[in-house]
Amino acid sequence: MSNYVEYELKDGVTILIQTAEEERGGVVKASRGKDSSNVPVKAKKKFSEAMDGIKAQAIEMRDKLEDLRADEVEVKFGLITTGELGNFAVGKVGVEANYEVTLKWSNTEK
Repeated sequence: MSNYVEYELKDGVTILIQTAEEERGGVVKASRGKDSSNVPVKAKKKFSEAMDGIKAQAIEMRDKLEDLRADEVEVKFGLITTGELGNFAVGKVGVEANYEVTLKWSNTEK
């Protein structure tokens, strides 16, 4: 079952973003008729506001990694939208990693 969060863009257009599927155990409420599990949840923040936290994380990571003076730095992270609060969280990219960082040095003098 997919869950969706509906975000509003600056121009008023809305987009749907699929959330991570949660495994649910125990008793599941049954109903007849329309399946309400696919009804999007309206985010309490606009999309750009939800992205502000990700921007702050990226800037801080760039500033910290800059001290290493690598010739190339690549950072990957997955995003998960967190339901009706409308925030983005850093999700798992690999098996147990929140961030995947690759640093490369060419060992040439500049």
